[in-house]
Amino acid sequence: MNKHFFYLTTLLFIISGCHTADRTTMNIEGVISSEHNGQIIYLVPRPHPIPETVDSTYIANGTFSFSIPADSSIYDITISRRANAYVQRLLIIAEEGTLHVSMGANSSGTGTPLNNQLQHWKELMETAGEKAALLSQEINKHKGNDAITATLKKQRESIYESFGDSTLCFIKQNMNPLGGYLFMTLENMFNEQQTDELKKLGIEKWKPAP
Repeated sequence: MNKHFFYLTTLLFIISGCHTADRTTMNIEGVISSEHNGQIIYLVPRPHPIPETVDSTYIANGTFSFSIPADSSIYDITISRRANAYVQRLLIIAEEGTLHVSMGANSSGTGTPLNNQLQHWKELMETAGEKAALLSQEINKHKGNDAITATLKKQRESIYESFGDSTLCFIKQNMNPLGGYLFMTLENMFNEQQTDELKKLGIEKWKPAP
């Protein structure tokens, strides 16, 4: 009886261990133009990658995939420099589930909660950048008119401030490695008051060590 109980306990432990492994994995399912078939796509850990920690795979039939631990690590998905056409790199965070990635001139990743939030923030950033660029063009066109350029510069500054507020809110909602990484890379966009606010909330402890 004790012998059977031992075997049963061992079997349950093995099954439980397998299920735990499943729960702590993120699968990345990617699509990309088939013109990149045969080229290499990389999964690069941030912020301090070394060759030994970079994963890679070949693109086949316009698809690629990775399976990684869902340990909240931060990665860039990026293609070989020998790519046939420009492919925008994509920042992601490793969390449980399946991440659906589309790589191209405007790459995207959705399917898990934090990555959905990150994608939304990325779209806000791109929209703000496009609006600011258009205003910069208008400013250059009206260099001789101080009144017009002053108004346009105020509009551009408003766009920067709005995006900065959105980024601050995003980081405050993610006091985790994702928020820490964004704070580390974008700290210069915050004023002293905002930086102090984040530090008081404890964001520094999430900043990856150099």
